[in-house]
Amino acid sequence: MATLAKLTDTAIRTAKGRNKPYKMADGGGLYILVKPDGTRYWRYNYRHADKDRTMAFGVYPEVTAKAARERHAAARAQLAAGVDPMAERKQERHATRAAAADDFEGIAREMWAKKLGSGKSVGYVEEVVAKLEKDVFPWIGRRAIAGITAADILAILERVEARAPETARRLRGFVGEVFRYAIARNKAKGDPTQALRGAVITPKTQHFAAITDPAAFGELLRKMYAYRGELVTRALLRMSPLVFQRPSELREARWDEFDLAGKNWGAPMWEIPAERAGAEGDTKITRTGWESHLVPLSREAVSILEALRPATEHTGWVFKSNRKTDQPLSEGAILAALRRLGYAKKMTAHGFRASARTLAAERMKADERVLELQISHKVVDAMGRAYNRTAFLDERIAFMQQWADYIETLARHPASPLVLVKAA
Repeated sequence: MATLAKLTDTAIRTAKGRNKPYKMADGGGLYILVKPDGTRYWRYNYRHADKDRTMAFGVYPEVTAKAARERHAAARAQLAAGVDPMAERKQERHATRAAAADDFEGIAREMWAKKLGSGKSVGYVEEVVAKLEKDVFPWIGRRAIAGITAADILAILERVEARAPETARRLRGFVGEVFRYAIARNKAKGDPTQALRGAVITPKTQHFAAITDPAAFGELLRKMYAYRGELVTRALLRMSPLVFQRPSELREARWDEFDLAGKNWGAPMWEIPAERAGAEGDTKITRTGWESHLVPLSREAVSILEALRPATEHTGWVFKSNRKTDQPLSEGAILAALRRLGYAKKMTAHGFRASARTLAAERMKADERVLELQISHKVVDAMGRAYNRTAFLDERIAFMQQWADYIETLARHPASPLVLVKAA
């Protein structure tokens, strides 16, 4: 049934509020409802199943007369077909909300929130979600998870692989976890990441530049002690030779991982969550069943951390970036510092680990089992059984202090304290 429009834009635009709301009919049950404050609402009165109903089409001028009349015509067509237009719109909105609830980002955040509640460390969950926010959500976050294909994920992985192959490899695993979570809840029928096994080729492990000569290492330490860069970078640089751990494990350390007072273990301890240990893809490490990796802290390490605590503890990150919100220092922070000290291509962040291992084994004659456990490689006994994380803990506590004392002798003088001063 055709409807002759009665209202002009001028009439609608110039309508003024009165003491009581009033209607301006447009025809066919469509009208403008003018409130006392002058706000103008599009409304449609109709009857369905012997009941009077009123359907809202929005507020003028955000919804123009043309748009309101198009919605009115569509609603009348539904009514003519025996469909209640309000019920139909409600069903469409419900479907839209349901689809949004099943998008990749929504499911991923739900899953990681549950992992956090089940005991995963805050630092690890935040790290994973940050990677998804950076590299995954912008591309497929708003898409229904059931419609995402292996090709969609491969495109993401290839983008990441161009800058960080190991990150791309780990990212495939994180995305796969989300799909398997969705499958268990009947929101997806398959895990397309399974078809991408081997799609990301991790480069062959390289040998990192490292100094293993005692005299040369002592010279490096003296230059490090004299370095006047930014406080957090100086602290990270000072800690690097003291703890034997991978650069990412140290750089991404969080304050809740540290027991500087030694309340839990009888000595100051850094407890790296198992999900972060071996984060750089070292295939020689198998941490299945291990809750965490324990790193005894020497007096020197505790001193550095205590000096740094007032500056970064409120952020959660130990080595908080000054440039980026809620992130640790970048991977290049130590390299940049070493470059300024004149050690470009002579020493790397990972090189401190190699230097420590070589010097401790060859010069200190450290017990190989204690040394390997401290480095966090999986170590087995004569029966082929893996030692657990507390094996030789007393020996490791003593060894870490002996190591700190040894490198101070290489520097030929005690390290100057790390003080809270800005770089000159």
